[in-house]
Amino acid sequence: MTLDSKKHAVDGLASIKEACAFLSIGKSSLYQQMARGAIPFVYLGSRRLIPRAALVEWTENVLDKGRYELSG
Repeated sequence: MTLDSKKHAVDGLASIKEACAFLSIGKSSLYQQMARGAIPFVYLGSRRLIPRAALVEWTENVLDKGRYELSG
């Protein structure tokens, strides 16, 4: 997933808690996807923030595949 900084700047950033709620997954699963590079993030101080557009893109990719394994 590539970052378009202008697009992501307009859409804003989501906290970990907001991203988990949006994706309906737990923090461990979200951190795992971030570590894999499937969901991009930035640090703002010590906080990790995720571009909202990236959450939508990730969801669209999952829906296109019809299934997504979070583990492994």
